[in-house]
Amino acid sequence: MPTATIQPDKILRELNQLWDQLDQDEADSGGVLRACAMTLVVTANDDADAEEVRRTLGVLMHDHPSRAVILKIRDGAEFDARVFAECWKPFGSSQQICSEGVEILSDSVRFEEAAQLLVPLKVPDLPAVLWCRGPSVFQLRSFDTLFPLADKIIVDSSTVSHAAAALGFLRELRARGCRVADLHWTRLTGWREILAHLFDDGALPASEIVSARVVHGGATPSTCSLYFAAWIEDAVPRARVSLVSEAGAPGLHSVALSTAACELSLAKEGASIQVTGCGRHYRASLPPMDQESLMREELKFLGPDPVFERTLT
Repeated sequence: MPTATIQPDKILRELNQLWDQLDQDEADSGGVLRACAMTLVVTANDDADAEEVRRTLGVLMHDHPSRAVILKIRDGAEFDARVFAECWKPFGSSQQICSEGVEILSDSVRFEEAAQLLVPLKVPDLPAVLWCRGPSVFQLRSFDTLFPLADKIIVDSSTVSHAAAALGFLRELRARGCRVADLHWTRLTGWREILAHLFDDGALPASEIVSARVVHGGATPSTCSLYFAAWIEDAVPRARVSLVSEAGAPGLHSVALSTAACELSLAKEGASIQVTGCGRHYRASLPPMDQESLMREELKFLGPDPVFERTLT
């Protein structure tokens, strides 16, 4: 039996037909405004994950309109594709703004064919972002065919079982010329902002810090704990940085920085950080950690992130 194939020109025709239909449906309210600032390719692990991706894209497109391509992976699936649109009305406007999308169903063994299909589906002269959801990107070499298509590759190492191996993989991608980002690094934005503010206001002069203790849950540190320890080493090169395990859920629990005169600690408590020591005692809220908020932050800047790149080195 012949293997099913998808013709990219057929998908592009269907997208044009979709826009024609949207214009007809909204003719009385002034038609639709077509918005696109990038191509955003997202991998999904199954039908339920693809539905979550659709909901997330519906939120992201308000700030980052794109041609979205959902690559849904299902072992044994027939190669298939369908088009869709995400539309919204800005407050006080009667005209709808719409972004377009394509959902591709593929078997994992046909990644190379899927990658070839994505080439003509990329919007010309606009950046392309690849968001690889879940830990599979760290395990399956079939993803390699997708990496050259993207100007930026976004992963999430929060669920990997071997943090050091995951960071080694990201370093390998960088060595191959890929621009990478990790949402588990993005989750540290609030921590880094609080600590940087303490450096700047003189509560904890960086030049006087002699040691830093990064405390994590579980037997081995997660990638975010390794990231934070490396960031502190870069920010305070004279300090001796250590990683310490304690009982509790995996992830970053606290950090304590010591000078000759005092010790200051940052400890996670729910959605906030408790700051204690060196004349400071207050609670600071962390920014939202949901996927929409993390992706919004990463999609704001598609160029290099020199701080992350130094930390990953």
